[in-house]
Amino acid sequence: MYKIAISDLDGTLLGPDHKVSSKTTESIQQWRNSGRKFVIATGRHYIEAKKIQDELGAPIPLITSNGARIHDQHGHIILKQNLPTDIATAICESSFDPSVQINLFTDQAWFANFSIQALTGMSIDTDFHCQATDLKVIDKSNTIKIFFWGDREKLDVIYKTLHAQFADRINLTFSLDKCLEVMEANTNKGAAVNAVLKTMNLTTQQAIAFGDGMNDVEMLKMVGKPILMANSQQDLLNALPDAEITQSSKEHGVAIKMDAILSVALN
Repeated sequence: MYKIAISDLDGTLLGPDHKVSSKTTESIQQWRNSGRKFVIATGRHYIEAKKIQDELGAPIPLITSNGARIHDQHGHIILKQNLPTDIATAICESSFDPSVQINLFTDQAWFANFSIQALTGMSIDTDFHCQATDLKVIDKSNTIKIFFWGDREKLDVIYKTLHAQFADRINLTFSLDKCLEVMEANTNKGAAVNAVLKTMNLTTQQAIAFGDGMNDVEMLKMVGKPILMANSQQDLLNALPDAEITQSSKEHGVAIKMDAILSVALN
């Protein structure tokens, strides 16, 4: 029997409007009322994930920044992994295609070399927004992650450059075709989910997980039941060809699958 569900946010739990639908909120409530656990695992910053937690009205653990941070249901940090300062410094001092936006997260702020309206419009918390600044001069000792936003072919060049430069010291992943994320080597959602499961005395076989991007792949590969969204990246579909596919985030795919699993378990 599945006792815990873990879900990505963008393209998964959230609809195209970057909100959790009333149908999905109700399904999560029913899931939790049955005695099961629910966890959010996202590439977004903790401040934005906390906004979703508040809207759900549920004290749930939050895995954020692709696993670089884990907060328990009370908001206490139980895992913290930063991108090494020397790597963050080297990236911010490097020259990349000028059309590519470079973003840097700390626990309190989101910095970028310039602002992009598309990303501003995707913000969940209007009080947490990109601060355009010279990345060379900011303190990088508390860098959670860096991510690049731009055309895929330009990001592919950056991927190859950073992989050659830092090799196994970093984790590089495409959360979206337009978004290349850089974390500390051991940072990923799979490792974070494993840490959360241990705190709850649950096994990976008791877990289901939902995702749509390549930053979900480690998490999806380790759980008992990986479930992909119909709108998933092709790379993810290729990486997990045997995984079950639910409907798209626009069609409340997470809610539909959770309801179905709960219905079978209770009958």
